[in-house]
Amino acid sequence: MAEQGGGQRKSRAETEAWILSVLETEGALPLDDLLEALTYFGSAGSDRRVDGWAELIQDTLSARGEGLGMLSILALRCQWHAHEPAFKGICADAVERAFATRLGKVLFKNAGFRDPAVTAAEAVHRMDVLARLKDGVFCADKTWGFGVVRRVDDFYERVSIDFDRKRGHEMSMAYAAETLDLVPPSHFLVRLHQDQAGVRKMVEADPAALVRLVLESYGPLNVDQLSVHLVDRVMPESGWKRFWDAARKALKADPLVHLPPKRTDPIKLLESADSHVVAEFAVLEGLREPEAILKKVDALEAAGLLDGLKRDRAGLVADRLAFAVWGAEDREPSLALRALLTAERLGLPDSEGRLGERRIDVPAAYARILDGKVLLDVLHALPVRLMAACIERFTVLFPGRATERLLDLLPSLSVQIVQEALPRIRQAGAGEHLESVVRGRLNARNAGPALLFWLLRNPDEAASLAGSDPAELLRQGVDALEWPAAGEMLKAQHQLRALYESGGWLGDRLEALSKEQRTVFVAKLMESHGWDETGRRSVLAGIIKRYPELQALVSGRPDAAAPKARARMTSWRSYRERQVQFQRLMEVEIPENAREIAVARSYGDLRENAEFKYAKEHQRILYRRRDEMELDLEHVKGTDFAGCDCDAAGMGTEVEIRRPDGRLERYRILGEWDRDEELNIISSLSQVAKQLEGRRVGDTAELPGIIGQDRCDVVAVEPLSPAVQAWLAAGASSEKS
Repeated sequence: MAEQGGGQRKSRAETEAWILSVLETEGALPLDDLLEALTYFGSAGSDRRVDGWAELIQDTLSARGEGLGMLSILALRCQWHAHEPAFKGICADAVERAFATRLGKVLFKNAGFRDPAVTAAEAVHRMDVLARLKDGVFCADKTWGFGVVRRVDDFYERVSIDFDRKRGHEMSMAYAAETLDLVPPSHFLVRLHQDQAGVRKMVEADPAALVRLVLESYGPLNVDQLSVHLVDRVMPESGWKRFWDAARKALKADPLVHLPPKRTDPIKLLESADSHVVAEFAVLEGLREPEAILKKVDALEAAGLLDGLKRDRAGLVADRLAFAVWGAEDREPSLALRALLTAERLGLPDSEGRLGERRIDVPAAYARILDGKVLLDVLHALPVRLMAACIERFTVLFPGRATERLLDLLPSLSVQIVQEALPRIRQAGAGEHLESVVRGRLNARNAGPALLFWLLRNPDEAASLAGSDPAELLRQGVDALEWPAAGEMLKAQHQLRALYESGGWLGDRLEALSKEQRTVFVAKLMESHGWDETGRRSVLAGIIKRYPELQALVSGRPDAAAPKARARMTSWRSYRERQVQFQRLMEVEIPENAREIAVARSYGDLRENAEFKYAKEHQRILYRRRDEMELDLEHVKGTDFAGCDCDAAGMGTEVEIRRPDGRLERYRILGEWDRDEELNIISSLSQVAKQLEGRRVGDTAELPGIIGQDRCDVVAVEPLSPAVQAWLAAGASSEKS
């Protein structure tokens, strides 16, 4: 059906009869109604019958000398025949007949109908532009901006235009047809040209009306695109923020303006107050992928369209979320969990706990996820903003089962899950069980970096759960930094390391330790393999500033032989490993973090956005690591330790010592970044290496022991053994590259 005469829809046969009757009248043809009818019936593609109507209307307009109307019908037909090269010839013949005057022939010549590189649709468009050019017509050019046509010279085939950027500019008709856009009198640019002072007054008087004017002229625009049209033309850049804040406030109250939650999405003018809402829910109804459904529901909620849902729309949202649970439960249970949490947050399950037309049993769906084999992966995939609600639902619905599962996974949980789970496990009445598990993990020294981070950050909770030995907790935290880790465990290590490096915190924790405990802890810190040297030096400097008496331990005994001045060195193997770490940091970890921040930012209010805060904190850690590694790679040099002097202990030597109890130990001293526990390779910056440096056979050295310091004898100083040479050769393929 098509609409003619008062908005009534007519059948194809009725429409054809109406067109024939209209063409027989003597008056002006209702061109808009005719185009609407042709567009409606031709929307399914090329239709010979409808194309016949169009050709008949086109010929009638041509015979009556209505060339512009004829071009509008021909432009529609070009869409239907876009893939027919021969149609361009038909267009050329039709236009040539309709524009048979001398001026018409000049216009036809410059429209490109005889140019093989110009399509039929483009040639018709160029002809339409040229046919409308006359004195006073408004236009725009990408190079010269807004302009007013001043003269069309058909003899020299040129057009003279007063542009904003160049008055009296002349261009050929062919170039004008190709580059000019005609601007209607209601356009923003015309208003600005005719009443610049009035438009500028709108900046203060009615900013929302100015935005609507730009949108009416250019169509939907996002905030940045909108500013391009207004800044410098109407206001200085310094005034943009104040203007946009005022405009946005007024536009939010306008039911005919859709103001999206994201700055990058376009602002739209609506035909009716409800048209945008209807369209948005229609999109949701058509979605079939669980992730797409969840994103759309989140977007609708962020836009405020789920507040006070009408009954029919509440049913639609519930049905789509139920579909997401059903579709994702087996393949991607994390999406199913998100759908359940979203549905409950919106209050969509019925009084029996059923969701949508599929009658998803919400508690049973939670139970299947809780008991699933991939619960750990599901929890780690859940957005941080939903973590509190997730743990709360598990512990409320299934307090015993949830407690057991979470405590079984405790060493592998992320920091975010631990800090949400432990308080709720206590609230569920399992405090004694929680205390038993935490103490058991600490006694077995497998608590995990996330749990240790939480205990160290919460000393009162730590005292309650883990006892009152802060020294042991600090030592276990240092040990946890040495564990091989990836994924969430690696993130927890980064957060734990950042805690130790955060200045005053560590000093406050050491305050609770005895002098002997502080000495033992600092010695352990100096021997730990879980630090970059820059980070370790920073931590030790902070400790010494607060506890000067530890200076001797950190720098070596005052009577120790002074180390020789030397360059900072490490093996080629360790140097290449550090380069690979730096490359991964720059190409993988930092870009991944940037994407995490972008996703978290899209969730809305940053003040209450936990996911954004965690992502930004991780960014600070990554940037600090970047700066440290960049500096180290610049100053530390690679070496193969060939030709090292073996008269005294130092880099590139093996040193055998005898403990007071008679035990023999052999240390292989290499460069700053070299460590291997199996071969007992130690860094030249380690406390043992510093105490041994410069010692010869027969000398003694104070080395860390099980309790305090041991006075050890240097038994041998020798070149590097074949085993160490083989270890160094493992990186030889990359040497000096």
